[in-house]
Amino acid sequence: MVKLNRRKKKPSGRGLLVLALWLVLIAQPTTGQELVNCLLASVDHQPVTSFDLEVLKTFQLLPGENTPSLTAAERLDRYIDVLLVLRLTREQLQVSQEEVRTELDRLRERLGSELFEQKCLALGLKPEDLEGYLQDKILFEKVIGTRFNQRLYVSLKEIEDYYQQVYMPEQRAAGKTPAELVSVLDEIESRLQARRREERVKEWTGELKQRAEIVVYADCLNRIK
Repeated sequence: MVKLNRRKKKPSGRGLLVLALWLVLIAQPTTGQELVNCLLASVDHQPVTSFDLEVLKTFQLLPGENTPSLTAAERLDRYIDVLLVLRLTREQLQVSQEEVRTELDRLRERLGSELFEQKCLALGLKPEDLEGYLQDKILFEKVIGTRFNQRLYVSLKEIEDYYQQVYMPEQRAAGKTPAELVSVLDEIESRLQARRREERVKEWTGELKQRAEIVVYADCLNRIK
């Protein structure tokens, strides 16, 4: 159940406590900028702030984050998926401190040490402040990998259609000569399997959303670029 809160309401009970804790202006030691934090959503009474989303965006820590031009609403939707999956399965799988440190090293290597440090500085973070977000990322990937680990059947017709409708135009748009179908069969099959797996994950998280209490605060969401 997703509620879009378009106007400020007087909260009560636990909601009042959440607002008291999270509707705060956070002045980060950035390069001449002040980051304003606001309560963006509540997921089964777990607060999500605009700063959370900024960290996830800056370091590309969400599933499918390589998708270009994600809106703030789309990014929030993916983060809600992560939170709901973790709430359901956190006690079933564990993430070691070594795994988190390894992921942090990979992130630093992917961005380059200089850019990584600049991004941390811009958000007023120390590298270790990212560990909680990285732990969630690793755990989510473990859950999805465990639950959706079966090889999905893809027909030859699906592969041929994808080759004609997607692969060839994609290669030509990049100024390349498309390879023969027989030489890219495995690649296309993997792409289709990944897409089908993503669809099943989306169906599952959609079911989780139906059973959850989710409130999105539009005033905060609209302030995010």
